[in-house]
Amino acid sequence: MSKIALLSDIHANLTALEAVLKEVQSSGADSIVFLADIVGYGASPAECVQ
Repeated sequence: MSKIALLSDIHANLTALEAVLKEVQSSGADSIVFLADIVGYGASPAECVQ
């Protein structure tokens, strides 16, 4: 059975996104589904989208 990582509510927080992606990588997830709110009120919207 495949493992799917669900991500949401990053709100342009690059530090949080990098930490979560590191955990996803170590979890062995086969795919990532992003639900919503990658940008918003945080300091790094362009970096998070990239």
